[in-house]
Amino acid sequence: MPKVSDEHKDAVRRRIMDAALTCLMRNGYHGITTRELLAEADLSTGTFYNYFATKEHLYEALAEELLTEDLERLRESGFEGKGTGYGLLRFLSDYALVDPEAAVAVSSFRGRMQTNADAHEAIDRLNRFVVDEFTPLVEKAKADGFLRDDLDAEAVVELLDIVWDGLGRREATGTFQTSYRRIGDTVLKVLLQGILADPGAVDPAETEPRPVPPNPKYDKRR
Repeated sequence: MPKVSDEHKDAVRRRIMDAALTCLMRNGYHGITTRELLAEADLSTGTFYNYFATKEHLYEALAEELLTEDLERLRESGFEGKGTGYGLLRFLSDYALVDPEAAVAVSSFRGRMQTNADAHEAIDRLNRFVVDEFTPLVEKAKADGFLRDDLDAEAVVELLDIVWDGLGRREATGTFQTSYRRIGDTVLKVLLQGILADPGAVDPAETEPRPVPPNPKYDKRR
């Protein structure tokens, strides 16, 4: 039997993930059946389970990919020459606390992964991924003197992730009494008073959301 190349494996895995994301977006990020997924990907059941042990593992991979794209978006911004802390602030004010799309997607994935031990472990790995990947950026902002030195960097990341996840869940269920944008604006105001080393060093106008240039990594999700 001919050996399957790594390129072929990567292509099939990508095909499954793209099909899953298409189905989830079509369903408003509600659950998808294995049959629907396989029909979209035009693959057999056996092929799917060769790449993902369960649908929870697939959801975990999708959520991690969306978060990785967020990190790339942040790192590639260049921070306008003003440092990592400023880049984090702009990331929150221009994207994370303004555009609910990724928050809805990731919170929906987490919400579905609650039915068994495998799902619990998938959530735990995803939460650890968020803390591990974003904490170095917060530590750098502390070292630069942009954020307070006494902050627990890991706890800051997890706190923001909890807020972001909660915003996504409320947006997904349409249960806001205010709005995603209004809560995001308020979170920023609280952050400016609580975590900056010198709150007076940041002009409040700097936290006003600005248009974000199109990003091909995100266009595929729209």
